Formats: sequence, C-alpha cells, structure tokens
Amino acid sequence: MSIASEIKKGALVNFFGVIGKIAAPAFLIVVNRLFGPDIFGLYITASITIEIIIAFLTSGFKDSALIFVARYAENKEDTSKLYNSLSNAFAWSVGFSILILIFGSIFGNVILEFAYKDEFSNGLSIMFTYMLFAIPLMAFERIVLAATQGLKIMKYDAISNGWLRPIILLVFAIIFWFYKPSIVGMALTYLCTQIVLFLMSIWVFTRELNWSKLQHGLIHLKMDKELLDFAIPQNINMTLNRFITGIDVLMLPVFGFSTTSVGFYGAGSMIIREIKAIKMVFSTAFAPHIVRLHKNLKFEELSHHFSATSGWIATLAIPILLLVAIFKHELLTIIQPQFLGESTFMYFLLPIPYLYCSLSLAGNIVAMTGHSKLTLINSLAVSIFNVIFNILFIPKFGIIGAALSSSLATFILSGLELFEARKFTNSKLYVSVIYKPHIAGLISATILIFSLNFIPWFSAGLFEKTVLATITIGLFSMSIGTDFIKTVIRKLG
Repeated sequence: MSIASEIKKGALVNFFGVIGKIAAPAFLIVVNRLFGPDIFGLYITASITIEIIIAFLTSGFKDSALIFVARYAENKEDTSKLYNSLSNAFAWSVGFSILILIFGSIFGNVILEFAYKDEFSNGLSIMFTYMLFAIPLMAFERIVLAATQGLKIMKYDAISNGWLRPIILLVFAIIFWFYKPSIVGMALTYLCTQIVLFLMSIWVFTRELNWSKLQHGLIHLKMDKELLDFAIPQNINMTLNRFITGIDVLMLPVFGFSTTSVGFYGAGSMIIREIKAIKMVFSTAFAPHIVRLHKNLKFEELSHHFSATSGWIATLAIPILLLVAIFKHELLTIIQPQFLGESTFMYFLLPIPYLYCSLSLAGNIVAMTGHSKLTLINSLAVSIFNVIFNILFIPKFGIIGAALSSSLATFILSGLELFEARKFTNSKLYVSVIYKPHIAGLISATILIFSLNFIPWFSAGLFEKTVLATITIGLFSMSIGTDFIKTVIRKLG
C-alpha cells in the first residue's frame, strides 16, 4: 500500500472519530443550558488549565512513544528497545503527574487566590479539588494511545478522543445535573469521564501491547537519554503551545471579566477551535510516515506528502470556516439562549483554525524529526508575544482583543514552523500543490464579505443566511473543480 493510501486510510479512521465529536457541541449546549454560563466559564478555565498541565507532563513523552514505537516496531530484535522506551515514557509522565497532583492539592488554593478574584478563585478551587485526580489517569491513557499510533493503529485514538470522550462527558453532565447541578457536578463529570477512558486504555494496552514486557522494562529501567533529550523540551514546548491557545480564556478573568463573559467567549472559542480537529484527522495518520521518510532521507517524497496532505486538510476546513462566519451568532444562541452580546469576536478567531489547517503540518514535521529544542524556542517566543498582545489588547478591545491576540500569535508560530521545516528537515510546502482551496476560499470569502456588508437582505434572518451559505459553498466547490483558479493564477503571475 502506498504512503498516500495509508495516510488516507488512517485519516478515514480518524474522520469517524471527528464525526463522533458531534457530541462536543451537544456537550456545550447541555452544560450551558443546564448548569448556566457562570459554571461553564469556571469549567472551561479549569479544563484549559488541566490541559496545560497534562501537556507539560506528557506531550513530549507521548510523541516519544509514537516515534520510538514507529522506529522499533518493524524489527523483532528491537522489541527490548521498544519496551524500554515505553517504560521511560510511562515512568516519567505518570510519576511527574502524581507529584503535580500532590503539589496542586497542597498549594493550589494559594496560586488561585494570587491569580484571580474571589469569584473565580473560589469556584476554581472546588473544580480542582476533583479534577486534579484525573491527571495521572490522562497521562497513562495518552501514552497508550500514542504507542498504538506508532504501530499505525489509528482507531483507538479516534474512538477514545473522537467518540467516547465527548459522548461520556455529555452523559455524565446530564447525570450529575440531576444528582448535583453545581460546580461539584461539573468537576465530577470531568473526573468520571477520565476514569472511563483510563479503563479503556488498559484494555487497549492489553490487546495491542504486552504487560509482562512493560513490567520487565520498568523493573530493569534504563534511562533513555535520546528519548529524554527529545521529550523534555517537547513537554515544555507543547505546554507553551497549549498555553498559547488558551491564554485568551485564562487572562480575561485576570482583567476583571465575569464568569458569564468568560463562558460566552469560551463557548465561541471552543466552536472555532473544534475546526482544528480536521487537521488532526490527517496529522495523526501522517506522523509515523514523517519518522520513516525522514529516517530514510526521502526528503522529496516527504515534501510531496506534506504538501498533498496540507491541501486535503485545507479543502475540508475552509468551507466550514465560511459556514461559521455566516452562522456565528446563531451558533452562540443555540449554545446559550441568554447570549445577547456581540458575536463579532468570532471573526477574529477564524484565522486560528485557518492557519492551523493550512500550515501547521510543518510543526508536526519539525517535532517528529526530533527537533524538539526548535519547537520549544518557537513556543517560548510566541507565548511571550501572546501575553504581551493580551496585555495590550484586552483592556482596549475586550474579548475582541483576546481573539486578535490569539490569531496574531498563531500567525507568528505558523511562520516559524514553516521556515524551520524547510531549513532543518528539507521539507518544502509546494504552492503548486496546495493553492486550489486557498484561492477558492479567497474568492468565496470576498463574495461573502461583500454580501454581508452591501446587501442587507443576506443578514436579515436564518433563511437569508442559509441562501448566502448555499451560494458561498457552491462557489467554493465550483472553484475547486474548474480551471478558473488556474486562470486567476496566470493573471496574478
């Protein structure tokens, strides 16, 4: 089977996982309508914080598990190396997560009181009392799923993160609303979901890997210097990367925004960021091939698949971005009927998934080829810029400033990753391969902007917006499938 076919096959499996994420918007609706935007504002702040912590503890070790399993799985004589690498990944990530659990339980309240006002710190304190216990479980689960991806088995990650996580969150949210419709109920929803996913990861490991070999590896653990040299900088890098994508939500309450405002902004942000899942459909399938192609010095082939895969991602993502731009206010009111504010901030969030779904495979290539120190430098620099942008823009522009800050930070990060993929891994993004969806998107977006600003009928109601959406997506589809774009390119050239 060709690499392109394998990527498409793996992407198809992951696609079914993304379909399962339909439950994620349902979860947003249920939580906001049952528990209210105040509790949701606390929940999204706490969950982003947990994600940043778990990125710090596991991201590098998770990527290491994928890389080293992909490297050693094909040769039986390398089995001991495979399980020594896995043992290192488990020992360091789960061990550190237990230490963080202890540290957070002792000093968490002090940190929260320093960072936030009473309204936020008290609510978050209750949330973290329960949610911190999910961290070791998440560490174990993520290493297991990464190891199966290294074996080129994509279905478990698709099932766990694509289907089970959002569905189980939804189910437990409804259950705890009847039992305990409060902050505690939301925190227990998060913890119980992770317990179920942890139990599933045990089953996955039993089915695809070997407990006795892992036990032997842990008992006779040899420090894997190569793994640690990659994993530790990558842990910090992905922590900063997650910080970059969540700092807007975390900083809004610092500047005095209420739990309700943070809840509304967080809901809009989650809608926009869900689009990034399209890229994950392909990137997880592409990751093992990055390792093998780079190892075998097949740089031209790597560049071709990099470009082709980026084109596929953009072709799927851009129409969805156009639809969100048209129906942004309706999406927010579905989630929370009390929403009466301005939804313009969502326009300023749209560049984030666009850049992510167009260029960020470059970041996967830089990371998967072992350049974790480069990715760390990127994330450190962009985190500093993002904090500065938020400090400058939030007081002046409010939630639009928060959205603008995140988009600017994503733009800087994408540029750095694209440059580094070309310079340090010889991986090139060929414009001749990827241009079609972007030109088609530009044409459609131009028509959309013109219609919304100069033809008031298109923004009058749901029916009128549906007509506009049909025209816009139809134009995008026609542009992709005709030679019209080639003509535009020739004239521009």
